[in-house]
Amino acid sequence: MKSARGRKGVTVSASGRANFSKTEGVEESESVSTGLSASVPLYSGKRLETAIQSAQLGIDISKLEFSQAQDDLIYQVVTAYVNALENLATSRVDLETEKNLAEHEKMIAAQYNAGAKARIDLLRAQVETSNALQTAARSHATYEVALTNLAALMSVDSIVNLTVEDFETHLTLDDVEKYLAEADDNRHDLQADALRIEQGELNVTSAKSGWLPEVSASVGTDLSGQSRRWHFTPDASAGVSASWSIFDSGVTRAEVESAKVEVERLKLAMDADLDDVHEDVIAAHKNLRIALLRMTTTQRAVELAEEERYIATERYNAGEGIILDIIDAELALSTAKKNNVGARYDVMRYSFDLAHAAGNTLRALGEF
Repeated sequence: MKSARGRKGVTVSASGRANFSKTEGVEESESVSTGLSASVPLYSGKRLETAIQSAQLGIDISKLEFSQAQDDLIYQVVTAYVNALENLATSRVDLETEKNLAEHEKMIAAQYNAGAKARIDLLRAQVETSNALQTAARSHATYEVALTNLAALMSVDSIVNLTVEDFETHLTLDDVEKYLAEADDNRHDLQADALRIEQGELNVTSAKSGWLPEVSASVGTDLSGQSRRWHFTPDASAGVSASWSIFDSGVTRAEVESAKVEVERLKLAMDADLDDVHEDVIAAHKNLRIALLRMTTTQRAVELAEEERYIATERYNAGEGIILDIIDAELALSTAKKNNVGARYDVMRYSFDLAHAAGNTLRALGEF
Protein backbone atom coordinates (compact mmCIF):
# COMPACT_ATOMS: atom_id res chain seq x y z
CA MET A 1 0.00 0.00 0.00
CA LYS A 2 2.80 2.42 0.90
CA SER A 3 4.59 1.60 -2.33
CA ALA A 4 1.48 2.17 -4.44
CA ARG A 5 0.70 5.48 -2.75
CA GLY A 6 4.32 6.62 -3.05
CA ARG A 7 4.23 6.29 -6.84
CA LYS A 8 1.40 8.83 -6.95
CA GLY A 9 3.22 11.36 -4.76
CA VAL A 10 6.00 13.87 -5.34
CA THR A 11 9.43 12.58 -6.37
CA VAL A 12 12.44 14.76 -5.49
CA SER A 13 15.90 14.16 -6.90
CA ALA A 14 19.23 15.92 -6.58
CA SER A 15 22.17 15.93 -9.01
CA GLY A 16 25.70 17.30 -9.13
CA ARG A 17 28.56 17.41 -11.60
CA ALA A 18 32.20 18.53 -11.58
CA ASN A 19 34.27 18.75 -14.77
CA PHE A 20 37.96 19.41 -15.47
CA SER A 21 39.28 19.71 -19.04
CA LYS A 22 42.59 20.60 -20.63
CA THR A 23 43.29 20.96 -24.34
CA GLU A 24 46.73 21.54 -25.83
CA GLY A 25 47.25 25.20 -26.51
CA VAL A 26 44.14 26.15 -24.57
CA GLU A 27 43.87 27.10 -20.93
CA GLU A 28 42.49 24.40 -18.65
CA SER A 29 38.95 24.86 -17.43
CA GLU A 30 36.97 23.71 -14.45
CA SER A 31 33.23 23.77 -13.89
CA VAL A 32 30.76 22.57 -11.28
CA SER A 33 26.97 22.37 -11.24
CA THR A 34 24.28 21.16 -8.87
CA GLY A 35 20.54 20.80 -9.26
CA LEU A 36 17.35 19.89 -7.46
CA SER A 37 14.14 18.80 -9.19
CA ALA A 38 10.69 17.60 -8.18
CA SER A 39 8.02 15.88 -10.25
CA VAL A 40 4.49 14.65 -9.67
CA PRO A 41 2.28 12.52 -11.95
CA LEU A 42 -0.86 14.29 -13.12
CA TYR A 43 -2.49 11.54 -15.16
CA SER A 44 -1.60 7.89 -15.64
CA GLY A 45 -4.71 6.43 -17.25
CA LYS A 46 -5.85 5.18 -13.79
CA ARG A 47 -2.79 2.94 -13.48
CA LEU A 48 -1.61 4.50 -10.22
CA GLU A 49 -5.12 4.78 -8.77
CA THR A 50 -5.95 1.14 -9.49
CA ALA A 51 -2.63 0.08 -7.92
CA ILE A 52 -3.66 1.77 -4.66
CA GLN A 53 -7.14 0.20 -4.76
CA SER A 54 -5.65 -3.21 -5.54
CA ALA A 55 -3.24 -2.91 -2.61
CA GLN A 56 -6.15 -2.04 -0.28
CA LEU A 57 -8.03 -5.09 -1.52
CA GLY A 58 -4.91 -7.16 -0.84
CA ILE A 59 -4.97 -6.00 2.79
CA ASP A 60 -8.66 -6.86 3.09
CA ILE A 61 -8.06 -10.29 1.55
CA SER A 62 -5.25 -10.96 4.02
CA LYS A 63 -7.50 -10.03 6.94
CA LEU A 64 -10.21 -12.40 5.68
CA GLU A 65 -7.69 -15.19 5.22
CA PHE A 66 -6.48 -14.63 8.78
CA SER A 67 -10.05 -14.73 10.11
CA GLN A 68 -10.71 -17.94 8.19
CA ALA A 69 -7.52 -19.47 9.60
CA GLN A 70 -8.69 -18.54 13.11
CA ASP A 71 -12.08 -20.15 12.50
CA ASP A 72 -10.41 -23.28 11.10
CA LEU A 73 -8.15 -23.56 14.14
CA ILE A 74 -11.06 -23.11 16.55
CA TYR A 75 -12.95 -25.81 14.66
CA GLN A 76 -9.97 -28.18 14.84
CA VAL A 77 -9.58 -27.61 18.58
CA VAL A 78 -13.29 -28.09 19.26
CA THR A 79 -13.38 -31.25 17.14
CA ALA A 80 -10.35 -32.64 18.99
CA TYR A 81 -12.03 -31.75 22.29
CA VAL A 82 -15.23 -33.59 21.33
CA ASN A 83 -13.17 -36.60 20.19
CA ALA A 84 -11.46 -36.65 23.60
CA LEU A 85 -14.83 -36.44 25.33
CA GLU A 86 -16.17 -39.34 23.30
CA ASN A 87 -13.12 -41.49 24.01
CA LEU A 88 -13.36 -40.64 27.72
CA ALA A 89 -17.03 -41.65 27.82
CA THR A 90 -16.30 -44.87 25.90
CA SER A 91 -13.47 -45.63 28.33
CA ARG A 92 -15.84 -45.20 31.27
CA VAL A 93 -18.37 -47.57 29.69
CA ASP A 94 -15.67 -50.19 29.17
CA LEU A 95 -14.47 -49.76 32.76
CA GLU A 96 -18.03 -50.16 34.02
CA THR A 97 -18.47 -53.30 31.90
CA GLU A 98 -15.22 -54.75 33.23
CA LYS A 99 -16.34 -53.98 36.79
CA ASN A 100 -19.74 -55.63 36.27
CA LEU A 101 -18.21 -58.72 34.69
CA ALA A 102 -15.75 -58.94 37.57
CA GLU A 103 -18.67 -58.85 40.01
CA HIS A 104 -20.37 -61.64 38.05
CA GLU A 105 -17.14 -63.61 38.17
CA LYS A 106 -16.96 -63.26 41.97
CA MET A 107 -20.58 -64.34 42.28
CA ILE A 108 -20.05 -67.40 40.10
CA ALA A 109 -16.79 -68.27 41.88
CA ALA A 110 -18.65 -68.30 45.21
CA GLN A 111 -21.38 -70.50 43.75
CA TYR A 112 -18.75 -72.79 42.19
CA ASN A 113 -16.92 -73.15 45.50
CA ALA A 114 -20.24 -74.04 47.09
CA GLY A 115 -20.77 -76.72 44.44
CA ALA A 116 -23.77 -74.95 42.93
CA LYS A 117 -22.22 -74.11 39.55
CA ALA A 118 -20.09 -75.95 37.02
CA ARG A 119 -16.46 -75.03 36.37
CA ILE A 120 -17.26 -74.14 32.75
CA ASP A 121 -19.41 -71.27 34.01
CA LEU A 122 -16.49 -69.94 36.05
CA LEU A 123 -14.06 -70.28 33.16
CA ARG A 124 -16.38 -68.41 30.79
CA ALA A 125 -16.81 -65.58 33.33
CA GLN A 126 -13.04 -65.35 33.79
CA VAL A 127 -12.45 -65.16 30.04
CA GLU A 128 -15.02 -62.40 29.55
CA THR A 129 -13.60 -60.43 32.50
CA SER A 130 -10.11 -60.67 31.02
CA ASN A 131 -11.37 -59.54 27.60
CA ALA A 132 -13.21 -56.62 29.20
CA LEU A 133 -10.05 -55.59 31.06
CA GLN A 134 -8.09 -55.48 27.79
CA THR A 135 -10.85 -53.51 26.09
CA ALA A 136 -10.88 -50.98 28.94
CA ALA A 137 -7.08 -50.61 28.68
CA ARG A 138 -7.28 -49.96 24.94
CA SER A 139 -10.06 -47.42 25.45
CA HIS A 140 -8.01 -45.52 28.02
CA ALA A 141 -5.00 -45.51 25.67
CA THR A 142 -7.21 -44.15 22.87
CA TYR A 143 -8.40 -41.41 25.22
CA GLU A 144 -4.82 -40.42 26.01
CA VAL A 145 -4.02 -40.29 22.28
CA ALA A 146 -7.01 -37.99 21.79
CA LEU A 147 -5.74 -35.76 24.61
CA THR A 148 -2.31 -35.68 22.94
CA ASN A 149 -3.87 -34.51 19.67
CA LEU A 150 -5.77 -31.81 21.55
CA ALA A 151 -2.61 -30.73 23.36
CA ALA A 152 -0.75 -30.44 20.05
CA LEU A 153 -3.41 -28.10 18.66
CA MET A 154 -3.25 -26.03 21.85
CA SER A 155 0.58 -26.00 21.83
CA VAL A 156 0.63 -27.70 25.22
CA ASP A 157 3.71 -29.84 25.87
CA SER A 158 2.14 -32.35 28.27
CA ILE A 159 -1.28 -33.87 28.94
CA VAL A 160 -0.61 -34.29 32.67
CA ASN A 161 -2.76 -31.31 33.62
CA LEU A 162 -5.04 -31.48 30.59
CA THR A 163 -8.61 -32.62 31.22
CA VAL A 164 -11.91 -32.36 29.38
CA GLU A 165 -15.33 -31.76 30.86
CA ASP A 166 -18.63 -32.75 29.35
CA PHE A 167 -21.23 -30.16 28.36
CA GLU A 168 -24.88 -30.30 27.38
CA THR A 169 -26.28 -29.51 23.95
CA HIS A 170 -29.24 -27.22 23.37
CA LEU A 171 -29.63 -27.43 19.64
CA THR A 172 -32.53 -26.80 17.31
CA LEU A 173 -31.90 -28.01 13.78
CA ASP A 174 -33.30 -25.63 11.15
CA ASP A 175 -33.83 -26.08 7.43
CA VAL A 176 -30.70 -26.51 5.35
CA GLU A 177 -31.51 -23.39 3.31
CA LYS A 178 -30.86 -21.25 6.40
CA TYR A 179 -27.35 -22.63 6.78
CA LEU A 180 -26.64 -22.28 3.07
CA ALA A 181 -27.61 -18.61 3.24
CA GLU A 182 -25.42 -18.13 6.33
CA ALA A 183 -22.48 -19.72 4.52
CA ASP A 184 -22.92 -17.36 1.57
CA ASP A 185 -22.87 -14.38 3.96
CA ASN A 186 -20.35 -15.46 6.59
CA ARG A 187 -17.64 -17.61 5.00
CA HIS A 188 -14.44 -15.56 5.00
CA ASP A 189 -12.91 -17.59 2.16
CA LEU A 190 -15.89 -16.82 -0.12
CA GLN A 191 -15.61 -13.12 0.77
CA ALA A 192 -11.90 -13.26 -0.07
CA ASP A 193 -12.74 -14.89 -3.42
CA ALA A 194 -15.10 -12.02 -4.23
CA LEU A 195 -12.39 -9.46 -3.42
CA ARG A 196 -9.88 -11.33 -5.60
CA ILE A 197 -12.29 -11.01 -8.53
CA GLU A 198 -12.59 -7.28 -7.84
CA GLN A 199 -8.80 -7.08 -7.66
CA GLY A 200 -8.54 -8.89 -10.99
CA GLU A 201 -10.92 -6.41 -12.60
CA LEU A 202 -8.71 -3.58 -11.36
CA ASN A 203 -5.77 -5.31 -13.02
CA VAL A 204 -7.70 -5.20 -16.30
CA THR A 205 -8.17 -1.45 -15.88
CA SER A 206 -4.48 -1.06 -15.05
CA ALA A 207 -3.47 -3.02 -18.14
CA LYS A 208 -5.69 -0.81 -20.33
CA SER A 209 -3.79 2.25 -19.11
CA GLY A 210 -1.04 1.22 -21.53
CA TRP A 211 -3.22 2.65 -24.32
CA LEU A 212 -3.54 6.04 -22.57
CA PRO A 213 -1.07 8.91 -22.19
CA GLU A 214 0.93 9.72 -19.06
CA VAL A 215 1.21 13.32 -17.91
CA SER A 216 3.50 14.70 -15.21
CA ALA A 217 4.58 18.12 -13.94
CA SER A 218 8.05 19.04 -12.78
CA VAL A 219 9.98 21.96 -11.32
CA GLY A 220 13.72 22.29 -10.88
CA THR A 221 16.62 24.55 -10.13
CA ASP A 222 20.30 24.45 -11.17
CA LEU A 223 23.35 26.26 -9.90
CA SER A 224 26.46 26.22 -12.11
CA GLY A 225 29.85 27.97 -12.20
CA GLN A 226 33.16 27.97 -14.07
CA SER A 227 36.78 28.50 -12.99
CA ARG A 228 38.80 31.70 -12.87
CA ARG A 229 35.85 33.90 -12.03
CA TRP A 230 33.83 31.20 -10.27
CA HIS A 231 30.70 33.07 -10.95
CA PHE A 232 27.71 30.90 -10.13
CA THR A 233 24.54 31.30 -12.15
CA PRO A 234 21.21 30.06 -10.77
CA ASP A 235 18.62 28.62 -13.18
CA ALA A 236 15.00 27.59 -12.56
CA SER A 237 12.59 25.59 -14.68
CA ALA A 238 9.03 24.30 -14.61
CA GLY A 239 7.05 22.32 -17.10
CA VAL A 240 4.52 19.67 -17.97
CA SER A 241 5.42 16.62 -20.00
CA ALA A 242 3.29 13.96 -21.63
CA SER A 243 4.09 10.64 -23.25
CA TRP A 244 1.87 8.31 -25.25
CA SER A 245 2.82 4.93 -26.63
CA ILE A 246 1.25 4.84 -30.10
CA PHE A 247 2.37 1.33 -31.01
CA ASP A 248 3.88 -1.37 -28.77
CA SER A 249 3.64 -4.47 -31.00
CA GLY A 250 0.54 -5.74 -29.18
CA VAL A 251 2.11 -5.88 -25.70
CA THR A 252 -0.68 -3.89 -24.04
CA ARG A 253 -3.40 -5.88 -25.78
CA ALA A 254 -1.82 -9.13 -24.61
CA GLU A 255 -1.64 -7.84 -21.03
CA VAL A 256 -5.31 -6.81 -21.15
CA GLU A 257 -6.41 -10.20 -22.49
CA SER A 258 -4.31 -11.99 -19.90
CA ALA A 259 -5.89 -9.92 -17.10
CA LYS A 260 -9.38 -10.72 -18.44
CA VAL A 261 -8.61 -14.43 -18.54
CA GLU A 262 -7.40 -14.24 -14.93
CA VAL A 263 -10.70 -12.63 -13.92
CA GLU A 264 -12.62 -15.51 -15.53
CA ARG A 265 -10.37 -18.02 -13.74
CA LEU A 266 -11.04 -16.31 -10.41
CA LYS A 267 -14.80 -16.42 -11.06
CA LEU A 268 -14.63 -20.14 -11.81
CA ALA A 269 -12.55 -20.68 -8.67
CA MET A 270 -15.16 -18.88 -6.58
CA ASP A 271 -17.94 -21.00 -8.12
CA ALA A 272 -15.97 -24.14 -7.24
CA ASP A 273 -15.39 -22.92 -3.67
CA LEU A 274 -19.08 -22.07 -3.34
CA ASP A 275 -20.04 -25.56 -4.52
CA ASP A 276 -17.63 -27.11 -2.00
CA VAL A 277 -19.04 -24.99 0.83
CA HIS A 278 -22.64 -25.88 -0.05
CA GLU A 279 -21.67 -29.55 -0.26
CA ASP A 280 -20.09 -29.36 3.21
CA VAL A 281 -23.19 -27.65 4.63
CA ILE A 282 -25.59 -30.20 3.14
CA ALA A 283 -23.47 -33.18 4.25
CA ALA A 284 -23.11 -31.83 7.81
CA HIS A 285 -26.86 -31.08 7.96
CA LYS A 286 -27.75 -34.63 6.92
CA ASN A 287 -25.23 -36.17 9.30
CA LEU A 288 -26.56 -34.07 12.18
CA ARG A 289 -30.17 -35.00 11.44
CA ILE A 290 -29.26 -38.70 11.43
CA ALA A 291 -27.19 -38.33 14.62
CA LEU A 292 -30.13 -36.72 16.43
CA LEU A 293 -32.32 -39.66 15.42
CA ARG A 294 -29.64 -42.14 16.49
CA MET A 295 -29.31 -40.47 19.88
CA THR A 296 -33.01 -41.11 20.56
CA THR A 297 -33.00 -44.70 19.34
CA THR A 298 -29.75 -45.64 21.09
CA GLN A 299 -31.03 -44.25 24.38
CA ARG A 300 -34.06 -46.51 24.07
CA ALA A 301 -31.73 -49.42 23.26
CA VAL A 302 -29.80 -48.76 26.49
CA GLU A 303 -33.03 -48.92 28.50
CA LEU A 304 -34.00 -52.23 26.87
CA ALA A 305 -30.52 -53.69 27.39
CA GLU A 306 -30.58 -52.77 31.08
CA GLU A 307 -33.92 -54.53 31.44
CA GLU A 308 -32.55 -57.58 29.61
CA ARG A 309 -29.53 -57.75 31.94
CA TYR A 310 -31.75 -57.52 35.00
CA ILE A 311 -33.97 -60.36 33.80
CA ALA A 312 -30.98 -62.53 32.82
CA THR A 313 -29.36 -62.00 36.23
CA GLU A 314 -32.53 -62.82 38.15
CA ARG A 315 -33.16 -65.96 36.10
CA TYR A 316 -29.59 -67.14 36.65
CA ASN A 317 -29.82 -66.54 40.38
CA ALA A 318 -33.08 -68.49 40.45
CA GLY A 319 -31.40 -71.39 38.64
CA GLU A 320 -33.47 -70.98 35.48
CA GLY A 321 -30.82 -69.39 33.27
CA ILE A 322 -27.23 -69.94 32.21
CA ILE A 323 -24.11 -67.83 32.53
CA LEU A 324 -24.13 -67.11 28.80
CA ASP A 325 -27.39 -65.20 29.23
CA ILE A 326 -25.80 -62.83 31.77
CA ILE A 327 -22.61 -62.37 29.76
CA ASP A 328 -24.50 -61.76 26.52
CA ALA A 329 -26.81 -59.30 28.27
CA GLU A 330 -23.85 -57.47 29.83
CA LEU A 331 -22.03 -57.22 26.50
CA ALA A 332 -25.24 -56.12 24.76
CA LEU A 333 -25.66 -53.37 27.35
CA SER A 334 -22.05 -52.28 26.83
CA THR A 335 -22.58 -52.12 23.07
CA ALA A 336 -25.81 -50.15 23.49
CA LYS A 337 -24.14 -47.65 25.82
CA LYS A 338 -21.20 -47.14 23.46
CA ASN A 339 -23.59 -46.69 20.54
CA ASN A 340 -25.39 -44.05 22.59
CA VAL A 341 -22.08 -42.36 23.42
CA GLY A 342 -21.16 -42.34 19.72
CA ALA A 343 -24.53 -40.87 18.74
CA ARG A 344 -24.39 -38.22 21.48
CA TYR A 345 -20.97 -36.98 20.50
CA ASP A 346 -21.77 -37.27 16.82
CA VAL A 347 -24.47 -34.69 17.51
CA MET A 348 -21.82 -32.37 18.94
CA ARG A 349 -19.31 -33.15 16.21
CA TYR A 350 -21.76 -32.65 13.32
CA SER A 351 -23.14 -29.53 14.99
CA PHE A 352 -19.69 -27.97 14.79
CA ASP A 353 -19.22 -29.37 11.27
CA LEU A 354 -22.38 -27.56 10.25
CA ALA A 355 -21.46 -24.37 12.10
CA HIS A 356 -17.96 -24.35 10.57
CA ALA A 357 -19.33 -24.97 7.09
CA ALA A 358 -21.72 -22.04 7.60
CA GLY A 359 -18.93 -19.82 8.97
CA ASN A 360 -20.28 -19.62 12.53
CA THR A 361 -18.03 -21.83 14.65
CA LEU A 362 -17.73 -19.35 17.50
CA ARG A 363 -21.46 -18.76 17.63
CA ALA A 364 -22.07 -22.50 17.80
CA LEU A 365 -19.93 -22.65 20.95
CA GLY A 366 -22.46 -20.36 22.62
CA GLU A 367 -25.26 -22.79 21.84
CA PHE A 368 -23.80 -25.55 24.03
